[in-house]
Amino acid sequence: MGPPTIWINKYLSNTWEVMARLLHDREPAEFRLVATHPWARYPGRRYADHFVPEPRGLTDDGYVNWCLQFAADHRVTLFIPGRKLLPVVAAADRFAQIGTNILAAAALADLLVVGDKIATYSRLDPSDPAIPDYAVARTLGEFVDAVERLIARHPRICFKPARSVYGIGFFILDESSSDSRPYHLSLEEAIRRLQAHRDFPPHLVMEYLPGPERSVDCLAQAGELIRCVIRRKAASVQWIERHPIIEEMARGLTRKFRLNGVFNIQFRDSQGMPRLLEINPRMSGGLPIACVAGVNFLLWAIRLALGSAVSDDVPRPRSGICVPQPKPHRSISR
Repeated sequence: MGPPTIWINKYLSNTWEVMARLLHDREPAEFRLVATHPWARYPGRRYADHFVPEPRGLTDDGYVNWCLQFAADHRVTLFIPGRKLLPVVAAADRFAQIGTNILAAAALADLLVVGDKIATYSRLDPSDPAIPDYAVARTLGEFVDAVERLIARHPRICFKPARSVYGIGFFILDESSSDSRPYHLSLEEAIRRLQAHRDFPPHLVMEYLPGPERSVDCLAQAGELIRCVIRRKAASVQWIERHPIIEEMARGLTRKFRLNGVFNIQFRDSQGMPRLLEINPRMSGGLPIACVAGVNFLLWAIRLALGSAVSDDVPRPRSGICVPQPKPHRSISR
């Protein structure tokens, strides 16, 4: 019997960087890494022990069936899904029947909550200082009403869809908007943009948080935070730092949503206090930066899932490190 087989399907555009670090840091014969991707020339094929192109154009059910057959054929021990995450996690029992475990950030019910910003905020205590002042808008009329209420309490308001990645659909309401500030819209422009939707998607209207933004890469097991690396973003660099308040917030959110494996939480300051922006139930595009702190997040997540390590084995991250800001990465294919 050979080493366990780990499978990563299509994920972020820079997941190959995480894969390269995975192969570099693993022990000899610790596991076999298999990768699949719809693009036959995907750069990550160089950083896998075996690469197979994925089929295109499959429905969710069709893709899950293909994955089940692939996992059986390749005797996959642990599957780390990016593409079609929700339908794959929904079929976790079917994978378990063929001996394949799924490594995801949460069970299906919790993934559905943390993938929706409104549902996430709704599950938290309204008095929690981590929650920004916000309102939910499910119609254009509710959007206008929410803006009127919040603008009376805050100097600047922003809005974004309840479900989005990488800031898609995020705008700041600003009557002095111009072409040189693409994320700034006047209220009139915002209404016009939202009217263009055939079906109005639920939106969060909230106070704009003007302080530093921090991205927190987390490693957890069954709802217990094991390690996290906090990246404070600046114009051209990211600082890896300690922030006890954010660490405690991340610990509480991990327990609240029973998070697991590798995931990311975003915060931004208002009046010196961190406020929760969102929980991303997946590896972040900035994870290679977090690994500079001395924790190979995915490697330790695999070891914990396989039972070849325990939480005390995971090294503690270094801080006080300045790393150049990477270019934005494309999101997971749905």
